[in-house]
Amino acid sequence: MPEPRKTPLYDMHVKLGGRIVNFEDWLMPVQFEGVIVEHNWTRQHAGIFDISHMTEFMVEGPDTIPLLKTLLTNSIGIGDFKAQYNHMCYPNGGVVDDLYIYRESEEKVRIIANAQPFETEGKDFNWIRDHIGNLNVTITDLSLERARFAFQGPETMKLLNPITTDDITTIKRFNWIYTEVKTTKGNIPIFLSRTGYTGEDDFSPELGSFEISCDKKYAEIIFQTFLDTGAKPIGLGARDSLRLECCFALYGHEINENITPIEANLSWVVKEKEGFQFIGQDVILKQKKEGTSRISVGLNLVNKGILRHGYKVFKDGKEIGYITSGTFAPTVGKSVGLALIESKFKEIGQELDVQIRNKFKKAVVVKTPFYSRGRKI
Repeated sequence: MPEPRKTPLYDMHVKLGGRIVNFEDWLMPVQFEGVIVEHNWTRQHAGIFDISHMTEFMVEGPDTIPLLKTLLTNSIGIGDFKAQYNHMCYPNGGVVDDLYIYRESEEKVRIIANAQPFETEGKDFNWIRDHIGNLNVTITDLSLERARFAFQGPETMKLLNPITTDDITTIKRFNWIYTEVKTTKGNIPIFLSRTGYTGEDDFSPELGSFEISCDKKYAEIIFQTFLDTGAKPIGLGARDSLRLECCFALYGHEINENITPIEANLSWVVKEKEGFQFIGQDVILKQKKEGTSRISVGLNLVNKGILRHGYKVFKDGKEIGYITSGTFAPTVGKSVGLALIESKFKEIGQELDVQIRNKFKKAVVVKTPFYSRGRKI
């Protein structure tokens, strides 16, 4: 097995005191000051996340939109310079990956998807390429040529706008632009999208959070420029607790090759497209219409303890599912988790038991998300 890869910001993470771990065969900072400190800082101020381990592709050609309509579950009915969350599925309805598309024109769409370990390296790129067939489309892998950041938190707009050459307060959620960052080495071009994985964007002009991509040769100067605004570096640990409070799916946990979008309680990502049929459509639309035998729900642990991925869930002594993701949620002050369980036990208020080591702890099904700006359980 090759040595784990390093992002263009690896040396800076080490210099900043980041605790480095192997994540999907990438050496990434799991924390700097501590997960809870970084989590709360992002909720209250603004943090910078290195997401350069993720994959990035450019799909181009006259048949770009028709290709995406056959590969992706969502509508693809977005205009230029808009973004959309999507699932790419297998024929059985399981998920190849979840991703964002960023449309520049009918003939040019950027895709940013999850990191892939060596074992499945090239999975997304190959899946798209292998389904082009006779369509007039090309796909280019930009993953290792570029660096990616997430600038997230309620102070993001205030800190980021003064150092961009465009007024980003005018960018609406799920929109994107090409702009430049003002640095000590001159203006540097970036791709900037008003999207994110922390839930710190409530559509208001003053609270936007962003994801950014640039040529990797500019990674360090852009990172330093972002840090100079007063934003802090944030590790993978807080990224996970922030997304889980908002119940954003994590590939390999809430969705995977054996869990469909409907089972993951993400039916809103599935849309019929007139004249097109996406891969896995028959299975997924049947589930959307008729329901599924299992479904993802939110759980709040009543007893002391922490929910973790893989813990078994029981009802009246019978195993009915498992925890897909769990943690202590700093913003809500509770142990929370998402669980894939038998659908007949999905009602809000349903009491269940979670096996933590050799003990059974009480949990209750609760409304999701656990947190959104202005609301928490």
